[in-house]
Amino acid sequence: MGRGWKALAGYFASDDPLTGAANRLLVVLLGNQPTYPLFVGWATGEWSPWLVLTMLSTPFFCAVPWASRRYPGTGRLAFPLVGALNGIFCTVVLGRGSGVELFLVPCLVIAAWTCPAGNRRMLAVCLAILYAAFVAGRTLPWGPVIPLTPDQLEALVSLNAYSAASFSALATWNLWGVPNERRA
Repeated sequence: MGRGWKALAGYFASDDPLTGAANRLLVVLLGNQPTYPLFVGWATGEWSPWLVLTMLSTPFFCAVPWASRRYPGTGRLAFPLVGALNGIFCTVVLGRGSGVELFLVPCLVIAAWTCPAGNRRMLAVCLAILYAAFVAGRTLPWGPVIPLTPDQLEALVSLNAYSAASFSALATWNLWGVPNERRA
């Protein structure tokens, strides 16, 4: 393995098993994020250059391992919170009917599994933010940056539903067996 790959692996590694598991999920997300605009174009037939906007959150997702090291325990909640902000932003780009807000479900799963034990207040705040993101996504007063037809939205909802369900299942599977102070 080259030095670059070792450095990258070291950046996402963690001595804390739960943070390490969350970071592995983050690697999966970061590996898929650049292809999302392509999948949207494929599903809808809409190849707008504005689709690149869906990748603007990438640097914030990349900062999550740093936040997790800097603020052990609480930093790993940065992942679902950045995901929530990304969900709201992509809802603005693609519209309320796009199903992008379904990605709040894996954010909720990751928040619930990675919140430090004994910190219900922190989990409550995180879940309130996720719920507020859902409400904001459903009630945004402005239209989409990329207007889509009902048929295009239906295709996009299908894509997003399968993607969100798959990532939720992967997150649950990945985090279930990890030693957690809550299950000790």
